[in-house]
Amino acid sequence: MEILLKILIGFILAVILHELTHLLIIVYYKIPIKSIILTKWTAFGFLVDNEKYINNRKILFLLHFLPLIWCLFYIININEPYLLMFPVVNIFGGLGDWYFYFRIISLEPEKRIEWANKSDEKILKSIIWQKEL
Repeated sequence: MEILLKILIGFILAVILHELTHLLIIVYYKIPIKSIILTKWTAFGFLVDNEKYINNRKILFLLHFLPLIWCLFYIININEPYLLMFPVVNIFGGLGDWYFYFRIISLEPEKRIEWANKSDEKILKSIIWQKEL
């Protein structure tokens, strides 16, 4: 049972740190947060003002790829099961982040905001909990 508890703790910590890393970028670049959400599919996240960052490639890259830094925690001690959850959560949980990044940069700049707003509308349909800010 001890190993399952360590894996559960690692999973929870990895998810929290992943989302806090997104939040760090959002706050640092002063991107207005519209709401904090909990959905069926994407778990926990933030809805932000898309117009403030959608055409800045540096912010897009950092926002979608910086949470991968938590994958390095596994190198600290590969025998700890809870540290295994850091790369698992951030690689598989980050697939959505990667998809959005590559989808956004593949669009022409004038179409990016339209696509991002449509994506937000789809996300709003699967919300379990939302806190407007």
